[in-house]
Amino acid sequence: MNAQFAGDAEAGRSRPERDELVTAVEHEIVALATRLRAGAPLAAHDIHERLTVGAYRILLRINDETDARITDLAVHFEVGKPTMSRQVAALEQLGLVRRRPDPDDGRGAFVSLTEQGRAAFARARARRHKWIDGLMAGFADDEARVFAELLHRFVSRRPGDPRD
Repeated sequence: MNAQFAGDAEAGRSRPERDELVTAVEHEIVALATRLRAGAPLAAHDIHERLTVGAYRILLRINDETDARITDLAVHFEVGKPTMSRQVAALEQLGLVRRRPDPDDGRGAFVSLTEQGRAAFARARARRHKWIDGLMAGFADDEARVFAELLHRFVSRRPGDPRD
């Protein structure tokens, strides 16, 4: 008996019960992904009419990191450094980010939001937060906190390829 199933049995759940729970979670993930995918182009467009959804995600990360290294962004998004460099160059052309050399690594660079990028991102984020807050309208603060913690724990896991 593997450790995961043993833990399920100790918790009083049979394998079929666990399968039902996993199916329920899968359905909710698909519903959430559908909603987020539908709203993502609007959030990107709120920042700049030519901003892609992928670039919005990069801006979100740069905003949270303050001074992000291109190599770290590439690792985070699981893309090659040349791909991330092209994405950052496109954001630079839109006036949303700026690069500055890494003084410790002549080949490396830090990326941060420009004032224009920061202002546009703040407007888009406020709108997105209002939307998310509306989705959580029936949640008490404690419930929202637990939801955020569980969601973070869930999305932070990297168990492997979902096709396995």
